[in-house]
Amino acid sequence: MTTELERVAVIAGGLSNEREVSMRSGRRALYALGQAGLDAALYDADESLLDRLVSDHIDAAYIAVHGASGEDGSLQTALELIGMPYVGSPPGACHLAWDKVVSKELMSRADLATPAWVAISSRSFRELAPPQIVRSIAEKLGLPVVVKPATSGSTLGMSLVEDAADLPSALVRCFTFGEVALIEQYVVGRTIEVVVVEDEVPTALPPAAFDNPGTSPFSFEARYAADLITISLPAPLPDAALDASARAAELAHRVLGLRDLSRTDLIVDEAGTPWFLEASTSPGLTETSVLPLAAAEVGRPLGHLLADLLRKAHQRAGA
Repeated sequence: MTTELERVAVIAGGLSNEREVSMRSGRRALYALGQAGLDAALYDADESLLDRLVSDHIDAAYIAVHGASGEDGSLQTALELIGMPYVGSPPGACHLAWDKVVSKELMSRADLATPAWVAISSRSFRELAPPQIVRSIAEKLGLPVVVKPATSGSTLGMSLVEDAADLPSALVRCFTFGEVALIEQYVVGRTIEVVVVEDEVPTALPPAAFDNPGTSPFSFEARYAADLITISLPAPLPDAALDASARAAELAHRVLGLRDLSRTDLIVDEAGTPWFLEASTSPGLTETSVLPLAAAEVGRPLGHLLADLLRKAHQRAGA
């Protein structure tokens, strides 16, 4: 099989709560690939997707679908069933990264720091004396805590809880976005994101930090509004902390079995220790996303980076 690509697909959209963000990522990927000289088309992740990819003789696909439909391994499985090469992690690795409880357990076993946590399902919360559960969580983890769905992204359903009286409502809100809530001990520090690109070996791009003064750090709207957020790249941290964060993201990529590219979210405390929060197998490409900015920082225009990964996926399929 030749490594030359005649036509590639950018898959975006789907039916998750992150559809609009995904479409923004997809449109940016499409434009970038066009700038890099590739014939690319945008495909919605709907019921006609697989038939269209086959009938249009697509050589390889870039997945820009965020949320469950693009990150839990289901789309990757479907593409493999029709023999479609794609950029990104294989289905099993996607599932490991998508479930924050599983990924945190794996990071803990790999000796990567991660905030103490408990996880509880909505059914258990309803059936097993909610007041006692709330008291026990507060006693075990202390306050404040961060409540978030175990399987979701883009800050959806997340809350910072500083008073135990607010924990029940935070859990109920969380359960509207997922069946299982992850409650984490709050670690004071700077939140950063680190993209890892896998050429010969997984290599971290410069870590990025976000500031959104005047808005909640868990605001979905603020996270994707360029006028409400400031991105520092590289993050304003000591060199030792930047290096530790890069190594932590590379370790997460390897331990989870990820492929091609990933993004790891960390909190770096005052001592410079990076704490693992979660990993994404489909990093965003919006105006406030790290991947395009970090790639440009190291002299790799987004379109050329994506084109390289698509050629690699195409070649991998023919190996």
